Amino acid sequence: MALSNAEKVRRYRERQKAKKQEAMKTPTQNADLFKTPFFEVFTLDDQYDSLYAHSLELAGVQPLYFTDDSGPEACTLDDLSDSREESGFSNPFGDSKGSSLGKAEVLIGCLIDAAHDLAHRVRDYKYAEIRARIAEIEQTDLSDPEIKRAAFATVAELNAMLVEFNKEIRVPMPKWKPDIFIGTFEEWLAKQTFVVKFES
Repeated sequence: MALSNAEKVRRYRERQKAKKQEAMKTPTQNADLFKTPFFEVFTLDDQYDSLYAHSLELAGVQPLYFTDDSGPEACTLDDLSDSREESGFSNPFGDSKGSSLGKAEVLIGCLIDAAHDLAHRVRDYKYAEIRARIAEIEQTDLSDPEIKRAAFATVAELNAMLVEFNKEIRVPMPKWKPDIFIGTFEEWLAKQTFVVKFES
């Protein structure tokens, strides 16, 4: 079955969104522009008093502190050993390996992904539980008009909650990565895809 234009556009936008999500976990790769190490600017005292640390501690998560200019590879729990690589290790973090700024950028992207996944799982759980309560109400004896009226009101409230779970929220957040390319013209040109249309 051929896809409609609307379906093609929707799928294209989904692919673009997925690429952007993946790019959020990739550190900025221009050390010439960001010369002062991030850990020197966001000092340990600032980190202890930050909302970043307080929020993670409140959730029971040990914050990742920036005490040196080590990159994301220094703190990952994933096994990065790869016999196919020359160094014996894979590097999913790009050229900013060994950079506290790179570690911060990867952390931001990973926290967003973790919150997104957890929100989906909580929503799916609540959705299933509400559907189960509606099914229980539908199985009860509704011969008494007063019980029937109360049951309909409860089901209406529960259905309204289900509608709410189909919505998405937007959390305003400062932009930490520019959409503009930082690098040489040749590097920028190599990343571009050109579509040439011929007029007939």
